This record gives sequence, C-alpha cells and structure tokens, in this order.
Amino acid sequence: MERIHVVVRTRPLSQEDAKTSPWKISANSIFIPNHSTKFEFDRIFGQDCKTEEVYEVRTKEIVAAAVRGFNGAI
Repeated sequence: MERIHVVVRTRPLSQEDAKTSPWKISANSIFIPNHSTKFEFDRIFGQDCKTEEVYEVRTKEIVAAAVRGFNGAI
C-alpha cells in the first residue's frame, strides 16, 4: 500500500545555536525536554548524513515512481 513518508534531515547547529537551542533528537522524534511538544517522523537523518544516503533510503523510489507516472514530492 502506498503511503506518505515524512522524513527530515537535520543540519549541524552553529556553536551559538548549540548553546541555546532547547530542541533534542531521539530516534525519530524531535522534542523539547519537559514539554509536551513532540514531533514524530518516519525517519530523521542526522547532521552527519550524506546526500547519497538520503537518496538511496527515500528519494530513489520516489523518483522511480514518478518516472512510471505516479505523483511524488521530495
């Protein structure tokens, strides 16, 4: 069954942002500790992730489906 997959790729934080950002990443969630705000994703690619990994894991099949005539968004 086709479904929507929601993934994010994080960027390295600047030194300034690393000191002040309240957001934390754990597994496939981004959250603020001791706060009810929490965002769940199908996958979170970390800041050390290479573009090739993102392509192989998620993008490649979307492009292949688009070539076969199915809608896709990246």
